[in-house]
Amino acid sequence: MNNVLDLIGVGVGPFNLSLAALLEKTNLNYHFFDSKPDFAWHSEILFKDSDMQTSFLKDLATSVDPTNPYTFLNYLVETGLFHMFMNTNRTNVSRREFEQYCAWATKKMQQKLSFSSQVDSIEYDNENFVVYANNQQLKTKHLSIATGLTPRIPDCAQSYISPKFFHARSPYLKDLDLTDKVVTVVGGGQTGIEIFRNALRGMWKDAKKVNFVTGRMGLLPLDESPFTNEFFTPSFIDDFFDIDFHTKEDLVKAQKLSSDGNTPQYLDSLYKELYQLKFVEGSKKEFSILPLRRLWKVEQENQEYKLIFDNHFTNKFEELRSDIVILCTGFETLVPKALEPIKHKINLDFDNRFYVNRDFTVKWEHGETNRIYALNFSRHIHGISEPQTSLMAWRSASVVNSLMDKEFYKTSHYVKNFMSFI
Repeated sequence: MNNVLDLIGVGVGPFNLSLAALLEKTNLNYHFFDSKPDFAWHSEILFKDSDMQTSFLKDLATSVDPTNPYTFLNYLVETGLFHMFMNTNRTNVSRREFEQYCAWATKKMQQKLSFSSQVDSIEYDNENFVVYANNQQLKTKHLSIATGLTPRIPDCAQSYISPKFFHARSPYLKDLDLTDKVVTVVGGGQTGIEIFRNALRGMWKDAKKVNFVTGRMGLLPLDESPFTNEFFTPSFIDDFFDIDFHTKEDLVKAQKLSSDGNTPQYLDSLYKELYQLKFVEGSKKEFSILPLRRLWKVEQENQEYKLIFDNHFTNKFEELRSDIVILCTGFETLVPKALEPIKHKINLDFDNRFYVNRDFTVKWEHGETNRIYALNFSRHIHGISEPQTSLMAWRSASVVNSLMDKEFYKTSHYVKNFMSFI
């Protein structure tokens, strides 16, 4: 590595991996670090029936550079899978297959990636960032932060986290044993439904009963209609970026089911499976699906948890007892600990979130000369697409353009959406 790099990336998930893939055609000097031993993407919750909710063409590079060597189509060609894959007639791939694709990409660019390399802290010497990683000190002009999301734990559950009461994004799931246990899954997104289904299937041995509790009206489907998909386009981000903050907050909440719903095909197959299980096979397996409940209080009595839910249908509190509790309560973005030495120089909002510019740079004291790019930290600024892979390559290209101070990739070359908000 040179004495001063142009960019250091913290985290090697799909987002920074996409950026690394697009940087390869530039003359910039860069390197990416991750504490994991190799590439893994939410491996704790990658089930056999977990599918991506976006097209395989929304990969690391295709939407801005279809000739890039790290496209999913090139992965299929290089692994000899192209014809067999096409015979499956799929537009989406499983999350496991997407992880395998990303792992393939990391092996091809391993000179630019360092795994088992924790970034411990980042300082600033008035000219460059000083990055302490893997027992070495490195300097870089710019940073790209893509450290992923942190599991959100309800306040009432914070003190109960243990191998029997945990968030789904946890190593506890791997060694779970539900033999003759009552298990309660809390949360109505895709992960919650997948855990509910796999628990009924006996993935973690035979549970006595499986409860699925959600604050939503029901098991609500992802809105995949073409007009809704216009929210996941550069054209919509352009319209969205300049509106006022409170309008943004309201719109993101209203758009929830465009990104955080459950795949309709998955719901269809689950319903048929439950029907088959209960009315055709006559299974004695117990399960319940309980919508419009919010976890309000937790108590522990001996080896059992007493869960108090606020039922928003009856406006009454109700009690549920469970041996195991799995929280599928989503994620939140937190400022990475490595930035603590310079956190006082960074502009944060009332919710401790970054202020992010159009080019995905963070507002901070020295942002004009030394940029901090934040990937998946600005849903409140850029909109509902920010945590998704839909615009991953476009965002990476926008970052490359910012680094190069020119339009190296065509990020503004697109037709306007049919829906016009401005």
